Amino acid sequence: MKFYNLLRTAWYSMRAYKLRIFLTMIGIIIGIASVSAILAIGEGVKKEATSSIEKSNLNKITINYNAGFESDDVTVRPFEKSDINEIKKVPGVQKVKENDEEQIFGFNDFEEISYFNRHTSTEFKKHEEKDKDRKVSFGRNINSIEGKSNKRVIFLSYRVAEELFKEPEKALGKAVKMKGELFEVVGIGRENNMENFEISLGNMDQMQDDVSIVPEKAIREKKKSENSIQNISIFLEPGVDKDEVINEVKEKLHELHPDVKGEYEEFNLQEIIDSMQKVIGSITLFVAFAAGISLLVGGIGVMNIMYVSVTERKREIGIRRAIGAKPRSIMLQFLVEAIFITIIGGLLGIILGYLIAIIAGEFMPIKPVMTVKNFLGASSISVMTGLIFGIVPASKASKLDPIKAIYK
Repeated sequence: MKFYNLLRTAWYSMRAYKLRIFLTMIGIIIGIASVSAILAIGEGVKKEATSSIEKSNLNKITINYNAGFESDDVTVRPFEKSDINEIKKVPGVQKVKENDEEQIFGFNDFEEISYFNRHTSTEFKKHEEKDKDRKVSFGRNINSIEGKSNKRVIFLSYRVAEELFKEPEKALGKAVKMKGELFEVVGIGRENNMENFEISLGNMDQMQDDVSIVPEKAIREKKKSENSIQNISIFLEPGVDKDEVINEVKEKLHELHPDVKGEYEEFNLQEIIDSMQKVIGSITLFVAFAAGISLLVGGIGVMNIMYVSVTERKREIGIRRAIGAKPRSIMLQFLVEAIFITIIGGLLGIILGYLIAIIAGEFMPIKPVMTVKNFLGASSISVMTGLIFGIVPASKASKLDPIKAIYK
């Protein structure tokens, strides 16, 4: 039988049982509508998130310096103000800007601290209002007035005081040197056991206890007095090869600072966008797969209706076999009918799903997006459902004995 005749026969069969076929399609429509709506909303989330990040200048690359965990050079100066003009000369660089932030992504600074011939390192941060209530072993906290001043006072962690003075209480009133400046010790933090320490939400406060505190302006003025900066932002010209330009910038920085042992690292917004899209895409596919389980119910409904159709049309199958129809033609006929049911149900489901997504978008700050890829994917799922769940009834129809089929 020609393929055109197969399609026409399938269409006539569906028209003969319109209500029954429509009820069978409902499972397919619901399943495909669920998948289509979730994919459209997922694409909308990706587009909205990407658009928001792109507004932050995709051509902006921040260069940081990573000294590495093994480095003990806490006084290294990986950037100088004089680097700005040199980096501007690199082809593809449009503008270079030094960053004024004292910290990158909220991390504290590390510095060598000493008392005469005793040395250790400390993690320190600027004073905040909440630090006036920090638990104290000896002395007092830095008060709010001192915290906002440039007064050279310091609140030491218990560990640092113990390493510098053996007996922490003896540190009170003494002057310790950090960043080339003398700071008077006014207080010592509480003792905590850092052995067998495991990071968890329950002991984050213990990690903070190992941080020393200094007034904000005391460190800010010291940093300004130094001819070094923490990191730089590079604005690239449109259309350039980002990787190539960044590599040239890194090479230039290594030439300007041959003594640094660490690595220069870039912070690229495009990498964040790519990672974010992968995460959102994976979550969307997982949720769509979970919603698509309803297609299993729809597929079983298709299989059931095709079995009923084979039973009711045994005489038709027997007559066609008797006048020369091959088993393969019978099988194809019923298989095409099953696919016809699922693909029409699939198209209706795609339309319904997109409408649901649009309505949902009215209550969310995103606009759902139906892509060609998602449309073709949903259509393919419809065809595969008909093929998988129609193959068994179609195979049964093709194997019927023509004589028995005619007289039953």
